[in-house]
Amino acid sequence: MMRGRRATELKIAAGAFSFLLMLYGLAAMRGLDFRQDTALCVAYSALPLLSLPLHLLTLAVRRLLPMQALLLLAYIPVYSSLNWRTCAELGYCGSVASVVFTTIATSKVLLFWGVALASFAAFVVERSGKHREDSLTRQPH
Repeated sequence: MMRGRRATELKIAAGAFSFLLMLYGLAAMRGLDFRQDTALCVAYSALPLLSLPLHLLTLAVRRLLPMQALLLLAYIPVYSSLNWRTCAELGYCGSVASVVFTTIATSKVLLFWGVALASFAAFVVERSGKHREDSLTRQPH
């Protein structure tokens, strides 16, 4: 019973993080100049927008769970490229690695991590609870 509650709490956390990411995506659409690096700008705003619908789909189709991690892995290079473009234009870039690590520490990327980890943790908690229930029902009394 406690595992079911914990899994529900983790799903709610993942949903809340996904909702915040969607808001970031909407804000990005309003503030970006899509004329320069159009593909990067579209990906930068679309990937966060996809998080909430994907989260809702993973509630029904658990096999889609790894897609949250793929969104994260796609978002990091996109966001890093845009950060590199900005700091290169202003002349304060260090190294590519420093830009990537700075990008990974941003709130948007941390929210992507939160969605992926909370969704995965909910899946693991659900599975461990189901395996435990299955083993208890199979044992002879």
